[in-house]
Amino acid sequence: MARKKTPKIRVSVKASLSRRLREVRHEIFGEHGGPELARRLNLPARTWYNYETGVTVPAEVLLGFIEQTGANPTWLLSGEGQRFRNLNDDRVLSQLTPVELIRRGLEELERSSNEVVIVGPESSPGAVASEFVSVALHSLTGIGDPALDPARSEGHVLAYRHWLPNPAETIATRLVDDAMNPILPSGSIVAIDRSVTSPLKLHGQIVAAQPEGSPMIRWLEISGRHVILRPNNPAGREYPLIPVEFDERDTGLIIGRVVWSWSRFHKD
Repeated sequence: MARKKTPKIRVSVKASLSRRLREVRHEIFGEHGGPELARRLNLPARTWYNYETGVTVPAEVLLGFIEQTGANPTWLLSGEGQRFRNLNDDRVLSQLTPVELIRRGLEELERSSNEVVIVGPESSPGAVASEFVSVALHSLTGIGDPALDPARSEGHVLAYRHWLPNPAETIATRLVDDAMNPILPSGSIVAIDRSVTSPLKLHGQIVAAQPEGSPMIRWLEISGRHVILRPNNPAGREYPLIPVEFDERDTGLIIGRVVWSWSRFHKD
């Protein structure tokens, strides 16, 4: 029996919904804020990006999205009315959460500078100042060392405290390729929580790993007896899947879990 075709009107509604979801996410969480929204919705980042490309959104996910963003349900489904509930088109800054305010600040920096703001090396790694944490920035090639030398860090970045589950175990590094594009373009900075290194606990998450001693940032998946390190860039043929036979005794493969990222900043 031939498979029923999806009615064109339904496809149109799904495409419009995915576009509006993307617009709201971009406005509140920034250009590369999909992983943060996915974390709040208890979803893998790639699942959320699938919804933005037209995959059917479950009702509970849509309700969670509305709760997290304040989006107007009528506008999401039909495009009619205001984008946000009980708000003018320009959201009142006092009503934004600290994370939303910071994301907007970062977006402003992205439009005006080509560098992430890095504070001086005199800041102590993991030091907490108010609601912010100083995170040491290390080169990608050196993050696999068990004991990182603070004197060899490239500086520090300031992160919102709630972004980091374990500040004392968190480091930062800068991506040097496009393997994780478009989620993490080359030049992005990621924060890595080194407190969890078991592949079994990291399935479906972005991790820092070092197969054969070469540190990299990749998606991690468990497939049978193998750990699969997968790039996000579908067009990057130079970044193949890397299968590694799973061995619980191998404590050197996973460096940690990526818990936050700073966008690559462009020149005007």
